[in-house]
Amino acid sequence: MQQDRTEETASETKRLFSSSTALIIGRLATAVFGWAGSVIIARTLSPDDWGRYSFVFALLGIMSVITDLGVGRVVLARLNSEDADEIAGISGSFIALRTTLGFLGYGIAVGYAWLTGLAPLVVLAAALAGSTVVLATPANALFVLYQSRLRLTYVAVWDIIGQIIQFLGILAVATWHPSLLWFILPAILREVVVIIARAVGVPGLFAPGTRPSRRHLTRYWGEMLREAIPISIGFALLTLLERIDMLMLERLGTYEAVGLYAVGYKFSDLLALVVSALAIPYTTVLIKAWPNRTEEFRERVYQSIAVAALLGGLAVVVFWPAARGVVTLLYGDQFAPAATAAALLVTASALSGLLYVVVSALIAARKLRVFPWIAAAGLLLNIGLNALLIPEWSILGAATATLTTQVIMLVSMLLLLQFTLGIPGVAPWGLLLRQCAVAAIVAVSATSLHAAGEWSWLVVSLLAGAAHLVISMGVDKQVRALVLAPLRKGSD
Repeated sequence: MQQDRTEETASETKRLFSSSTALIIGRLATAVFGWAGSVIIARTLSPDDWGRYSFVFALLGIMSVITDLGVGRVVLARLNSEDADEIAGISGSFIALRTTLGFLGYGIAVGYAWLTGLAPLVVLAAALAGSTVVLATPANALFVLYQSRLRLTYVAVWDIIGQIIQFLGILAVATWHPSLLWFILPAILREVVVIIARAVGVPGLFAPGTRPSRRHLTRYWGEMLREAIPISIGFALLTLLERIDMLMLERLGTYEAVGLYAVGYKFSDLLALVVSALAIPYTTVLIKAWPNRTEEFRERVYQSIAVAALLGGLAVVVFWPAARGVVTLLYGDQFAPAATAAALLVTASALSGLLYVVVSALIAARKLRVFPWIAAAGLLLNIGLNALLIPEWSILGAATATLTTQVIMLVSMLLLLQFTLGIPGVAPWGLLLRQCAVAAIVAVSATSLHAAGEWSWLVVSLLAGAAHLVISMGVDKQVRALVLAPLRKGSD
């Protein structure tokens, strides 16, 4: 029995490593192509139209409050059931529910744009771009099916292909018809490619008797939604917390300010994509480990937080000295004022990545009753800070509000993790304090060195990244053991 368990753990670790690696590579590749596409659009459109384009997609991003509802995290546990009929029924019902929520999110987004009196062009752009929500929502449901089996390499490959197709479409639009509405079409094409590819691959994930069934499509809806209520409310508030600054900036500032701020979000979103790629497969193994294998659960939580802290710190120390140089290189001198806000948003994104890893652990342990209250408090804090700081400091005020809120949210969620799970050492305070201290010291030193004017931002960033890796491994034996050991196992 013990030998079987050991072999199962080894196999799971290998699949965890391959899934994490594939997702990280896939997210990085899609981010690079998406980034390149945004550079072309920002350089082609006027500052106001780029601001409108960014605002529309920020609005649609907030619709995950409606289209997700945290149901996928509930379904993960059910998809590992031993009952074939339950797997077939729950997966089919889940896809139908997410599709319905996609149409609901579309209606709300377009309704908001129309009822708040936005310009007709913005309303039309929201109506056109909203079709990406209708397509992406069932596609995300299919993603959960792959996640439940830790078979994410196929998903990563087709995500890259879809992003390349979108990039080529952006190039075509920029050449033939460079306008706001036409630049939305490549995003729609990408979602069409992704959903078709994921749908085609689903039958290979399950045995014939467990494949998604179209019988009783609404049968599990009430059950899924009831179980997901704490997650739904918490994630809805957390999504609003992270994106409300864009909407408030549009109300309290200008579309040009929104466009500058959107450039900062392009960099922070890259880091968020990488860390979320780490959290996704870890959520699956944490669900399997709870509640019978608490020591393994603690080790997986520690490992995921260690990797997230290292990746986040690396991004911060590399980006701070390079912020202005990278922004002007990619987007042009007119976007140089976005550099400091971008650096603040990257720092906030590093903390947000840690926050999502902690939330994943709480989801796996089903300890989420307090989570919505913390998220609600964070949202109110962020709204208050944005209302106070945006009129004075514009995009710098919005970025400062976001960073401050993320610090308070991370500390609050770590306390929740520590006091609700009852597992000694599950919240690695020492690890996080050491990693934050290393990142802060290296980032300040590197930024000061570049400001002295004797070193180029590229050289300073490379030196800062190398220094951060070496020092982090040196000051924290746990990081060295937990981060490097799985990499060695994966290469064996």
